[in-house]
Amino acid sequence: MILLLTFGFLISPFYDANFTSLPARSVSLFSNPAGLGVNTGAEAFATYYLDSDIITTGASMGNLGFGYRKNDTLDFYQVGVGYKLPGAFSFGYSYEFGDTSIHLLGVECRPNGQFLLGYKTTLGETNYMFGGISILPYGDYITLSLELEYEGNDSIFTFHYGARIKPYKGMSACFIADEDFYWHAGIEISLGYAKICGMYSYEEEKFSAGLLISAQRYETFVSQ
Repeated sequence: MILLLTFGFLISPFYDANFTSLPARSVSLFSNPAGLGVNTGAEAFATYYLDSDIITTGASMGNLGFGYRKNDTLDFYQVGVGYKLPGAFSFGYSYEFGDTSIHLLGVECRPNGQFLLGYKTTLGETNYMFGGISILPYGDYITLSLELEYEGNDSIFTFHYGARIKPYKGMSACFIADEDFYWHAGIEISLGYAKICGMYSYEEEKFSAGLLISAQRYETFVSQ
């Protein structure tokens, strides 16, 4: 049960955090530790699920990261490290502890600006794997993503998919759904050194929101 609460399809209002092929820096925590080696820097984020006792926070500094998630009465902590090799590959490792104890290994591959690949697996007795791809046919304007999930102990296979449209720099809208078409829709706005986002989950009829603060400037519509 704890494993399902840790790895289950808990949607993040940050689109990148829902797919192993996309995250970088702080939002890589609880998603894919390999992202800690992508575009390294200093930043922190927090998300909150309204009407639910679910809070996720994380921070990255260089190649290192630390995260915390509260899910009702359960507490999860995660420490991780990521490193980008010369070329397309980044590797990462993280350890999750608290009300569970799990070792994770992640990989991201970015051969070019149009195809992004990601993979994450547990190590040891647990057998949980994620793998996915994101395609950017028109640069950052459109992102199409697919994530496959396999739980080996009970042979459970699931998937979710999503799309993000960025009509203007620093502003995006996204849509995510699973195999049962339980869908989520949200927006994300960049203010340069900060991002804010919100997501509505249709099945649960609940909202989630997130805030990210970064030492690195993101693309934004706000004039400097």
